[in-house]
Amino acid sequence: MGLFRFVLLTGLCAYSTSPFLSYAISPKHHHHHRYADRLKRNQHYRNNRNSIKPSQNIESPLQQKVNEKYPECKNIFSPIKNFLASEAWEKNLSLTKLKLAAQNATNSQIALDLTLLPQWTHPRINSGTTQPQKLPSWQLCFSPNISWELYNSPEAGTGTLDFNYTIVRYWNNSAANLNTAVGTSAGINDYTAKESYLGQLTFSQTFPGNVWTIVLGQYSLYAIDGTLYDNDQQTGFISYALSQNASATYSQGSLGAYLQFSPTAEIQIQVGAQDAFDLTGTSLNFNNLTKNKYNFFGFFSWSPSTWGGGQYSLLLYSTRSVPKQPSQTMGWSVNIGQNLGEKLYVFGRWNGATGTAFAINRSVAWGIASANPFNRDPKDLFGLGCAISKVNAKALTPPSNTPLRKYETVAEVFATIGFGPHLSLTPDYQIFIHPALRPERSTSQVYGVRGNFIF
Repeated sequence: MGLFRFVLLTGLCAYSTSPFLSYAISPKHHHHHRYADRLKRNQHYRNNRNSIKPSQNIESPLQQKVNEKYPECKNIFSPIKNFLASEAWEKNLSLTKLKLAAQNATNSQIALDLTLLPQWTHPRINSGTTQPQKLPSWQLCFSPNISWELYNSPEAGTGTLDFNYTIVRYWNNSAANLNTAVGTSAGINDYTAKESYLGQLTFSQTFPGNVWTIVLGQYSLYAIDGTLYDNDQQTGFISYALSQNASATYSQGSLGAYLQFSPTAEIQIQVGAQDAFDLTGTSLNFNNLTKNKYNFFGFFSWSPSTWGGGQYSLLLYSTRSVPKQPSQTMGWSVNIGQNLGEKLYVFGRWNGATGTAFAINRSVAWGIASANPFNRDPKDLFGLGCAISKVNAKALTPPSNTPLRKYETVAEVFATIGFGPHLSLTPDYQIFIHPALRPERSTSQVYGVRGNFIF
């Protein structure tokens, strides 16, 4: 509770102690962060659609009346007053208007990403059985993101609260069952079963000069381990080996802290530690912090603005042996992403981990992506990628006398098509070449159509 009290006290002080503290928008950068990129992408879609402009300073009649009655009312309740007095409540009430009103009132950024993903596979029958799997598997994924800048001033620096929560549900069948039919050692998507986890709840203090930042709270290395399109199943590639670090052994969300050093806008260096016991991130667990087992990481990112902009990063991490993951591990991830002109983006990743915590211990991925290739809709996106993974045989327990392949390959192609301001559809095709757990097959296929609802 000490961390919560500290964050709350900081927020209250930001609103009430001095008049020079004010909200502001964070500077733009090319360093990849899964949740920050969702917020920037959401803002980009809205700006291109020329819908409600968050920077518009025209006051509604209700807002004018409130300001006339309380002209100097600037305190902790000001955001609530501004939200309730906004024009979003006057006529044609909608979720989009309420979200924009909340952003304007609090100087926050909000992204409400909802995806619906049906997937079909060939084959649909597990090895050694005659009962076919139910098709399709239906996945619903809801992952809200909020970034709330509490204050920004030359004297106090910048204080920010960041939040992400992910909810995944299945019906008719799960991707975990379809994985068995396909024979992959990884997965046909990033979330193969029902889950709910708190990926981020942090307070960040950036000190004056924007060189040093300290972050406290719950976070995951998944947020920084990747590039623009190979790190988020909701917006980029869908297959496990192309939507994240396929050999990752770190937590989905765990309490900890890290220090960030940014000598220039192009360079970020992070070092930090997390509670080693919490692997799933289902809640905030402060009790484990006193058990003296921590995971450590170091991260370096270079984001040059030349040649169209890009990012080159290195992540090193270690995890301790805990009951839920007895194997102690050390891992690494090298990521490269580079724009080649306005319409072409190339990426690559090489990652690995020691120990027996996961079914893959080495993976290399590469591909290309083109955003809005025909200048039709800002949500349009084309992607083509491939990943080769080395199977960690010691981490698998296949049926007796069933051989395992040492490597498996997945190639994936998708095309996102935007429809209006809130909807996009993404036909997706994956082909697994020499699936590790189906040695009798040369290939297995996965078909899907992802529906994105953007608010």
